[in-house]
Amino acid sequence: MPKTVKETELASGTQLLDRAVAVLNFVGQAAGSGGASIADISEGLSLKQPTAHRIAVALERHRLIDRDSLTKRYRLGLGLFVLGVHAADESGLRTLAQPALTRIGAATGDTVFLMARSGVNAICVDRHQGSYMIDSLTGGIGGQIPLGVGSASLAILASLPPLEADAIIEANSPLYPQHHGLTAGRVRSLLPAIRQEGYALDKGDLVAGISAFAVAISPGQRPTGVAIAVNMTSARLSQERFEQLLPLVRREVQQLEEQINPLEIMFRQRPAR
Repeated sequence: MPKTVKETELASGTQLLDRAVAVLNFVGQAAGSGGASIADISEGLSLKQPTAHRIAVALERHRLIDRDSLTKRYRLGLGLFVLGVHAADESGLRTLAQPALTRIGAATGDTVFLMARSGVNAICVDRHQGSYMIDSLTGGIGGQIPLGVGSASLAILASLPPLEADAIIEANSPLYPQHHGLTAGRVRSLLPAIRQEGYALDKGDLVAGISAFAVAISPGQRPTGVAIAVNMTSARLSQERFEQLLPLVRREVQQLEEQINPLEIMFRQRPAR
């Protein structure tokens, strides 16, 4: 039976929405490389350039992406950032964790991140800036990185059920080589030790001169898809200092787990539709 006009319009609208979301995700993934051009978007998503341009202009109009006036490249916009912050505040996650981030930052002088899972990515929900200005994989609040890249997303990935983690690795495998030649096999090989030791450690493997470690928040051994990470210059993360800082972060994570546990339904991942 042929589709009615209404059904055809609905299908067309759904396709456009899917494409717009794909463009948003593509621009987000390009955050670490200075943004994405229309040509990048067109090629990366197999869209015709006029189509990619129309979608980008519409997203820019709603402040979900911004266009750099010099490079003509697109990056995530402040409108999306504001929505992300509201989402974090609505869940209570950001408010609940802020005192812990402040205490860790004050005690260490290093930059502390609160990272949360969103689909197959990890998003920076909050950060406490340390005494030293450093680069990070996500940039600032609202920045995202594929799960499996960096200490925080590895800690989150390792906290998930193995079959779920493996499916995420498979989905992100085409993106890993963009991060210093990382591979799906390498990500998989790191997870057993992280699960056993209870933390993920990056000794400057992804950003030259920057080291980090992270601990996932898992009340009652149930994954929340959330982790706290501490980033610093590699020169500041000696083995002795790491052994001093890890118990501090673990104490803060344990306190958060005790607060979350009665309300853990707030932090459960919604099943994919």
